[in-house]
Amino acid sequence: MITSSPLAGPGRRPVTFHDLLGEPPPRLLLLTGSRLTLQLGTAFAARRLLRGGRVLYVDGANAFNPYILVRIARRAGADARGLLGRLKVSRAFTCHQLETLLCERLAAAVLAERPALVVVAGWSDLFHDENVPEREAMRLLERTATAVRRVAARAVPVLGTHLTEPETARLPRLTACLTAASEGVIAVTREEGEVRLRRVKPPAPALPPLAVEEGSLLPFFSLSPVWRGD
Repeated sequence: MITSSPLAGPGRRPVTFHDLLGEPPPRLLLLTGSRLTLQLGTAFAARRLLRGGRVLYVDGANAFNPYILVRIARRAGADARGLLGRLKVSRAFTCHQLETLLCERLAAAVLAERPALVVVAGWSDLFHDENVPEREAMRLLERTATAVRRVAARAVPVLGTHLTEPETARLPRLTACLTAASEGVIAVTREEGEVRLRRVKPPAPALPPLAVEEGSLLPFFSLSPVWRGD
């Protein structure tokens, strides 16, 4: 359930996800936080699939869990096989492979598949690789950011997920790169049995976070029309 936290203020309606997104909603939205953000990426994909759309899911963190999608489909009374048939998953296992997928293949795949949503899961995860010099890793990540932003602006909404772990020396630069590239950024944290979503970009210091009980999180984001235009 969505909690009516006192953070919303006396006499005010609870904060909604639309409030966090702002108006107009961002074409490139970044969720940052623990590995819970990867599950949210799957839930967002499921919502678009349940509405009949196709989804391109670019996996940079071995993040896609089909069982989450199956559970969501069952809860909605939908055929999981039908949903999976409209989902195309592409996996990368090195930062160079991810750069190739996003910079050289994504635009063509969008034209061919006509998806309703692109998910880039664990966008920065592979760029922590110490076998790749930091300067090279940042150059590659910046190229992916440019390519994804271009796709979002011209063709289809993009949801990226960015892990704030492991806390390596590179993490601040990786975070800064993806934050700068994204139109909207929402931080996801766990606090006292709740998951709280707080808008980071564009800044809204007076806007309280959206609080969702952890057990209700995936159903809420997969089955509710939380992103304007669904």
